[in-house]
Amino acid sequence: MENTALDYEKLISLLKEGDQKAFSTLYAHYSPQLLAKLHYLLPEEEQALEIHQHAFIKLWDYKEKIKVEDGMWPLLQRIARNLVVDYYRSSASQEAVKKALLLQATLYYELEEENEEVEALSEALHKAINLLPEKRREIFLLCKLQGKSYEEVAQLKGVSLGTVKDHMAKAMRFLRQELGQSMYSLLITLLTSIFS
Repeated sequence: MENTALDYEKLISLLKEGDQKAFSTLYAHYSPQLLAKLHYLLPEEEQALEIHQHAFIKLWDYKEKIKVEDGMWPLLQRIARNLVVDYYRSSASQEAVKKALLLQATLYYELEEENEEVEALSEALHKAINLLPEKRREIFLLCKLQGKSYEEVAQLKGVSLGTVKDHMAKAMRFLRQELGQSMYSLLITLLTSIFS
């Protein structure tokens, strides 16, 4: 798209007012860039395309929040990243846990490209979680990755609230011991940032 900065700002101003032609022009410009990022973050073409479309729909809904001086890309990226995190959070598989941790680590360090150090960090965090006894790991992931309350997990697993609290306390203690304080703090930051 061969627009000057002035044209670009005008397009965003028009979009904020609900101009569909401006939206179409900006969509044509950002669509390939966003799809490329989603292909990196998601395993299947179908999921990438679905989230790609959903992101632009949400962008239209949030168009009034776009800051002309910042451009459209930061908001579009944030929307897409949240949708990707939601996708991984809704899956309880081990691979999904790894991907969610890797994605969060990448976002935490604000890296645009794949980075071996971040991937190694994500792998270390995933391995530590995997060392938890099965029932404790399930409860930990339901609470910390899927965002369920202790009460919801107790009901889901058919155990008492006290049992869930006990498993969580022991899981946190084990992970702090296994990872060391700085890595443990990072894990908690990453898991917390999923819901921010």
